[in-house]
Amino acid sequence: MLLARAAALRRGQFALRGDFKAAAGELHVLCGRNGAGKTSWLQLLSGRIEPDSGEVSCDGAPVGPPRVGYLPARAEDGVLGARRALEVETTLALRGDAQDPAQRLAELERLLDLPPERERGHGEIFSRALLGLLAMGPSTLVLDEPTSRLGPAARRDAYRVLLRLRLLGVAVVAATHDPELARLADRLWLVEDGVVRRVNLDHAVSCGALRAPEIGGAFPGLLPLDADASGVLRRILRP
Repeated sequence: MLLARAAALRRGQFALRGDFKAAAGELHVLCGRNGAGKTSWLQLLSGRIEPDSGEVSCDGAPVGPPRVGYLPARAEDGVLGARRALEVETTLALRGDAQDPAQRLAELERLLDLPPERERGHGEIFSRALLGLLAMGPSTLVLDEPTSRLGPAARRDAYRVLLRLRLLGVAVVAATHDPELARLADRLWLVEDGVVRRVNLDHAVSCGALRAPEIGGAFPGLLPLDADASGVLRRILRP
């Protein structure tokens, strides 16, 4: 459980406050106009910055790695840039985890139903960054604009991955302007006038925080999970 109680930030004229709760297996979307404070709130939830007042915790412990994985808006800032295997191998080495990196990578690729590895492209960068985070073993992922630089096919892949993580018990929090991603969320949050609060999709669209979703927009179906998938993921993603 990712939890913020009366958390507040103050930076000169900028102020941000709110309560927040995301349980295991939930997808939460954070929306708001540019400059409203979405990234600051994500950094607060992930332990990148500390609140000036209030508290933030994950599973009853301080936020930050390895419990909470954070992916910045420029996913390339979170990857080594070479291959998927290098992301997983480096993360395991930093954790002192003796598991075979190739085995861990194969398990994660299967569970997330990732497309084959490519040499380049924003979709591949997103996949590599995500694999590096998941090899860390987080119970929660905090993602800043995960689909903003992706083309249509890569966005569909990202939606599928996020839904599978949700189904498999990972708490996911994503800031976005993407209305299709917002439609997939269990909870929608708005950052407005320095306050973080729960809203519905209609309100987020009417206040200009989200574009109107496309009528009849296609959503990827969740492929059936292997019978042992949940058990494998619990072993890989250790809280």
